[in-house]
Amino acid sequence: MNTRLLSWLAVAGLLSGVAGAGELKVATVDTARILREYYKTDLAERRIQQQIDDFSAERDKLLAQHKKMKQEFEALRAESQNKALTEEAREKKKEQAEEKLSGVIEFENTIRDKASSRKKELEGEGRKIQGEIGKAIKEAIKVCSDKDGYTLVLADGGLLANGLESVLYSDSKMDITDAVLKLLNADKASPAKE
Repeated sequence: MNTRLLSWLAVAGLLSGVAGAGELKVATVDTARILREYYKTDLAERRIQQQIDDFSAERDKLLAQHKKMKQEFEALRAESQNKALTEEAREKKKEQAEEKLSGVIEFENTIRDKASSRKKELEGEGRKIQGEIGKAIKEAIKVCSDKDGYTLVLADGGLLANGLESVLYSDSKMDITDAVLKLLNADKASPAKE
């Protein structure tokens, strides 16, 4: 209980210090709504999904090739055990089966390596896009804040670990989400031009 009281007193002291330095003007933005309605978020999601689809198609081709190689191995192994063949022919088929098995194992490693590589590419691309979108949102919030004289902007719409929103209450007049979205979406091409 004492730590909670101390925390509130520290926040109050911080805010009074900011207020003492100048007028404290607070705004909120609905970050979830901004991410939903910012057109570049949708474009980024579609780009990532296309990369996932491309990888899935590539993986399917590799798996089909792997299946064919495995079937060839199974056929050679079966022939190497065929009693109708001479001992020499069976031995030759056994050697071919062993070579084919080595090829199958090597190809499985190739598939795993490609999957790992593509996963890293997708994660890297996701982080890059997330960073670009985050930077654009922060810049738009700064422009709107500077224009209207806000000294503090709080993110609304995100949940904390305890399930509560980061901003529990704010007057709707403090919400600058519409202005931020208007600025972010200002360079969106009209549907007729796309």
